[in-house]
Amino acid sequence: MTILKIQTGENNPLLRQKANQVKEITPAIKQLVLDMIETMKAGDGIGLAAPQVGQLLRIIIVRPDPDKKILALINPEIKKTSFRKEIIEEGCLSLPDLSLPIKRPIKIVVQGLNLEGERVRIKAKELLARVIQHEIEHLDGILITDKNERKKS
Repeated sequence: MTILKIQTGENNPLLRQKANQVKEITPAIKQLVLDMIETMKAGDGIGLAAPQVGQLLRIIIVRPDPDKKILALINPEIKKTSFRKEIIEEGCLSLPDLSLPIKRPIKIVVQGLNLEGERVRIKAKELLARVIQHEIEHLDGILITDKNERKKS
């Protein structure tokens, strides 16, 4: 497994593009996920999206709780969000040394594929829901600086 270079900077063009759907889960895709896991751990992160390591593919990994298994989702889509939202400070491996207040739904339902190509549907709440939303936004070229609640007040 390899630790990949994390793309950084608010104006980095790779972080501002919409990622492409994964058409087939190949050995190369599985290797990318393993490398992303190593990269996230090395960066002491709790989530990572493929564009953050220079791959414009719709792949995210999340692990907000170190005691739980890492969740890898391919082509994830948020299907439902709760009406209730909360504002919490968020950081990002692509924007080191930056923490901003971000308003997000506290519960979501997300659907995607696991590494075996099986469709999975996950009900997530609180930190897990927040991290999934953050990483999916990376797949659409959205950064926390675009959602900063301080800018809106």
